[in-house]
Amino acid sequence: MKDGELTFLLIREGQKRKLVIIGPTERLGEASKEFTAEEEGGLNTEEGETLRYRICPCNHQNIEALRRRFPYTKPKVIGLTPAIGMGDRIGLATPGHIRAAVRFGVFPVLAQQSIREMIRTGRTPREVLDDVSVAVFQEGYRGGFSADADHLKTIEDVEATFKAGYTMYTIDPSDYVDGEADSDDLETLEAKFKRLPWDELGCSGEEFLKLYLDKSFKVPAGGQTLEIKFSRESLLRAAVKYSAAIAHTVRLARHLQSLFKDGSFDLEMSVDETENPTTPLEHFFIASELRRLGVKVQSLALRYVGRFEKAIDYIGDLKEFERTLREHAFIAKHMGPYKLSVHSGSDKFSIYPILGRVVGGMLHLKTSGTSYLEALRLVARHDPKLFREIVEYSLGCFDRDRRSYHLTTDLSAIPNPRDVPDEELEEVFLNRGDGRQLLHVTYGSILTAKRSDGSWLFKDRIRSILIENEEEHYELVASHLGRHMKALGLSEKA
Repeated sequence: MKDGELTFLLIREGQKRKLVIIGPTERLGEASKEFTAEEEGGLNTEEGETLRYRICPCNHQNIEALRRRFPYTKPKVIGLTPAIGMGDRIGLATPGHIRAAVRFGVFPVLAQQSIREMIRTGRTPREVLDDVSVAVFQEGYRGGFSADADHLKTIEDVEATFKAGYTMYTIDPSDYVDGEADSDDLETLEAKFKRLPWDELGCSGEEFLKLYLDKSFKVPAGGQTLEIKFSRESLLRAAVKYSAAIAHTVRLARHLQSLFKDGSFDLEMSVDETENPTTPLEHFFIASELRRLGVKVQSLALRYVGRFEKAIDYIGDLKEFERTLREHAFIAKHMGPYKLSVHSGSDKFSIYPILGRVVGGMLHLKTSGTSYLEALRLVARHDPKLFREIVEYSLGCFDRDRRSYHLTTDLSAIPNPRDVPDEELEEVFLNRGDGRQLLHVTYGSILTAKRSDGSWLFKDRIRSILIENEEEHYELVASHLGRHMKALGLSEKA
């Protein structure tokens, strides 16, 4: 990549990428003020010109300098542009994500990682974003991308991702959602309602009731009208269930506003990790309260009907999903507009046509673990012995790792990997649901497991295979994500 008289390129030494800068002595001297080098020297061109080179590690200081030189390697705000999040748990899949995005003309969220995932993989927000910027430079991709700090729960999470340079913030207030409100008796609801954080909600309980009771809210619905009416009981249930979560979202959103000052960022609120689906009435309530409290979101992640389990297709009634999704889409358009965000969105091929048809240009689809499974597919092809080790280790830690997920995995349906021939490993463990879920949720244990001497048990060997078969890895990821995009109704570009 050229910048004036300087040429920037990437090389790889072992498992590490390094930045090489080549140019005239004077210009290279100017660059040395920005980029720290570990090696430098001279070289002669065929034309007899003498140039200098500097080999720089891809550390944070140098990647920050790279972003200044080449602004397209820096994330940007999405706004209401439809987008697909493509998280990368190892740090090597982004070129594949970029190629899929380019083929189908979608806006990619390339740095998408929750704090939970970062903790499980031993990565930091800065490392995740730095890996993406280097990959964007490597591919020469100039189409723009976003960085989503996913499932943020605390002020500390917000500040850590802000300092790293993220542009999208997904607030997860699920710890404040009262799921028992769905079944509480009326007396209990009244008592809980009185204890809601009214100071943070900007009104008293009595004032709040006047906002919603004895009123009819009309939502345009494709030539018809969706009418929202709250009874006292339905309003109490919605308030008790979500008001504390809304207050927490407002708290974090206002902290973000103070950090950005006059700068812009994308905001999403996520209530997808609840037991029961979000009803249209609850959706309207959440959106109405956010609007009343002055918080504008670019996307909202609801708990949709059916089951969104990791690594496998949607489980549920497709007609009911489409019917309720259509109502949610009308509410999002009327109350925002804002995008509907679908979490755990990878591999849900049966609902992609519905999402494309009903939500279309107001969709934010999030995928992550599916790219990790494509990395393991490469391992199965090139090192079956290592793949079997990973499966065996995953079987040993699955019960612990599955606790934060809703799964229907049947371990009894998963055979001993030693009994599976090499040519059947992909089919058994990466194409069938039980095997996929086993490997999907144990990623943290696999990527952080160490031997007694402190060396990585699997991580370095996995990375070596991905690097040695770099183009095949990228194509596997691009092809798999491309299936998602095609199912959404997107056309592959010429």
